[in-house]
Amino acid sequence: MKANASSTPLAPAYDPAEIEPRLYARWLERGYFHEDPDPARPPFVICMPPPNVTGRAHLGHGSTYTPMDVLTRYHRMLGDNADWLPGLDHAAIATESVIVRELAKEGLDREQLGRAAYLERAWSWSREYGGEINRAFRTLGYSADWERERFTLDEGLSRAVARVFVRLYDDGLIYRGKRLVNWDPKARTTVSDAEVEHVERDAHLWHVRYPLVHSEESEDPFGEGIAIATTRPETMLGDVAVAVHPHDARYAHLVGKHVLLPPLLERAIPIIADEAVDPHFGTGAVKITPAHDELDYAIGLRHGLPMPSVIDLDARMTGADVPIGKYAGLDRFEARRVLLDDLRVGEFLLDEVAHRHAVAVSQRSGEIIEPLLSEQWFVKVDGLARTALASYREGRVRFVPERYGRSYEHRLEHIRDWNISRQVWWGHQLPVWYTPDGEVVVAEDEAAAMDLAQARHGTRALRRDPDTLDTWFSSGIWPFSILGWPEPTIELSCWYPSSVLVTAGEIIFLWVTRMIMLGTYVMGKEPFRDVFIAPLVFDAEGRKMSKSLGNAIDPIALVERYGADAVRIGILRQMRLEAQELRFQESRCDEARRFNNKIWNAVRYALALPEPLPRALSLPSADALTLADRWILTRLHHTIVEVSKALDAYDFGGATETVWRFWWYELCDWYLEASKAPANHATRGAVLSFVLNNALRLLHPMAPFVTEELWLALPHDGATIMTATWPDRLEVPCDSEAAAAFDAVRTTVERLRNERAENGIADRTRIHVVLPGGAEPVRGLRDLVLHLCNGEPVAAGVAHSGGSIASFLDAFALQVDPAARRSRLLRERDRLEGEVARCRKKLANTAFVDRAAPAVVDAERAKLAGYEADLALVEAQLADPPP
Repeated sequence: MKANASSTPLAPAYDPAEIEPRLYARWLERGYFHEDPDPARPPFVICMPPPNVTGRAHLGHGSTYTPMDVLTRYHRMLGDNADWLPGLDHAAIATESVIVRELAKEGLDREQLGRAAYLERAWSWSREYGGEINRAFRTLGYSADWERERFTLDEGLSRAVARVFVRLYDDGLIYRGKRLVNWDPKARTTVSDAEVEHVERDAHLWHVRYPLVHSEESEDPFGEGIAIATTRPETMLGDVAVAVHPHDARYAHLVGKHVLLPPLLERAIPIIADEAVDPHFGTGAVKITPAHDELDYAIGLRHGLPMPSVIDLDARMTGADVPIGKYAGLDRFEARRVLLDDLRVGEFLLDEVAHRHAVAVSQRSGEIIEPLLSEQWFVKVDGLARTALASYREGRVRFVPERYGRSYEHRLEHIRDWNISRQVWWGHQLPVWYTPDGEVVVAEDEAAAMDLAQARHGTRALRRDPDTLDTWFSSGIWPFSILGWPEPTIELSCWYPSSVLVTAGEIIFLWVTRMIMLGTYVMGKEPFRDVFIAPLVFDAEGRKMSKSLGNAIDPIALVERYGADAVRIGILRQMRLEAQELRFQESRCDEARRFNNKIWNAVRYALALPEPLPRALSLPSADALTLADRWILTRLHHTIVEVSKALDAYDFGGATETVWRFWWYELCDWYLEASKAPANHATRGAVLSFVLNNALRLLHPMAPFVTEELWLALPHDGATIMTATWPDRLEVPCDSEAAAAFDAVRTTVERLRNERAENGIADRTRIHVVLPGGAEPVRGLRDLVLHLCNGEPVAAGVAHSGGSIASFLDAFALQVDPAARRSRLLRERDRLEGEVARCRKKLANTAFVDRAAPAVVDAERAKLAGYEADLALVEAQLADPPP
């Protein structure tokens, strides 16, 4: 039995279905993922972006969360106080949508059920069905500290949310006001700007005539009135003005006049001038509906216009603020149809033009967003945003790749006050109460609110605001709330700020900006130093993955086919540091599966050697090492440097590709073959044990399962590779001169192998090699070359006298039977002459050249040129036979 090695022999092939679940259960049982704060060691902490409790794993999670595990495992092996803090987000709107659908199947809605019963049901659902994504993360081998898993609605985080809300309110940074918001009629809640997608759709642009109140005095080009262009005619019922650009000469004489609002003609509205109007869009005149359009709202504020709402929370027309006649109660799109019919009848509809434009759609429900004026709660962000901008501009927060820093900067420069109230029940209910007189009381809990109300307003009778907080509010305090804030925990003192945030580019505004704003506000420092933006995942054709396209891939299905390590490697190898997208090819997972079997067989080879493997990480003396030993150790030394540098720079693709090349093309393809040469037998066991141990540790962050199983099978120190030390280049000998000599050997062997192929000699047939005479510049060099090229010596050639390894190796030559060589070349010449004649005949056919596609003709000409070049080479070889 080998020292410190497993007594169980390795199976003939790597079986991920058996090995991976067994090892993960072992890791969990032994608490290898758990870490406690240790001020004596450098901290390395990642706060896991909390996936939605409703979420299911997709390949985007693979490209975002796998790098987090790679970094955690890397820094754990470096000896850092490394911990990956997991958790789940309550996903207010997404979870509410699920519960509402379930209730609808029973013929119920949330109002019928009542808030208390509804929340009880939501909690029950989240406990039973939520968290599926974390089970997928376990399948993928993620080493998060599951003992520290948090939920954004758990008691501690809820207390932190209330504390931050109250502090912001007391500092005058939270206020209640009537503002234009994005209303999702299906989800029946407001949504933030960042949760709105602008989807290109085919629609119409309608030109409508608004008649002048005193049309007989008008000289306008449209006859009696002014024509406007709109894509949303139903909102005309809420118009309060028509606006033109102040420098638009077509309408200068109309500014200050009034028009009648068609088709009812019951209200007169003014024509105003505002620089926000685009004179080149439509007719250059636009209707102003401040209660239902963002641009119109801003114009309305500037001009002090009234803001009547004509669409309610159910997306139906309402006359609550202003009479709208027969349209009251109609669905917004039905009202559009009826109103257009009436405009046609009244001859107010001048034109209907096909028009493609961006429509605002809710990310959560898919419903078309309705801008509405609503009383909501907001965070004043100007000062917070300035601080967050300074964090980036002064170098305290760094983005990788850097271009995402410019995106962060742009969003903060154009930020608006943050609407934080939502009309869903699942979430953190606002810590806001109202007295019978409508006075606002903000406190962390009901008892504190009652005391405050009694002291300030002389009453303890309170009604709580039914709204809940935007999910991104609790996510915004995630980096410090999960560490126990507001309590002064050791986790908070040791692990805040965290080391790096790994996230997706599309939530820079939704999440990253808010964490930095709230982190600097509450904690006085940024929540992390680095922000690594993971690439978006597309299919091989560059299309976004979606169920509707049928190209969505479940990573767990890939694990079942290839194993978790193969999926991880397959994803990582396709990541490029500066790339904005990852075009996923499943074939890379199959390549990784074969790679895992290759390294599995490499370890089996080492374990099967007749000489015993020494204890872990011991090498023969330097003077005993052979040329091949010195080369592989030098390559290992440089690989350690390159992989470490890549991981430090978040170049996960580069790190994975580097360790892949070392294993496959250097260790397996060359050193294992060289170790079979008799001159290497004495040292190969120790060198292989040393190199394999280090190479497995280099690969471990990317492929944790196969490396653990193989490391345990080899001589090793410790209970798990997870806590083994990261390879140290200073402990690995580096002999550049010997490495260059072995590279020259490889070049010579590849030359002889190519000559073998050129002469049609089968791989298994031993070739005859003419050896250089004289003394070897390196002991055993002749035998090494012969072994690697599967050759046998013939009479020595001219004695080598140059002394250099290169000139010695250049003297190796393949000896072939001249008659057999000539016969083979003649057969090849005949074949090539036939191909040349065929191509020339085809290209001489004018019908083919004239009728075939140019690309086809060009391809045929390229084939002819290739055949002619090959023929010339064969003829030159026939004219110049070897001596």
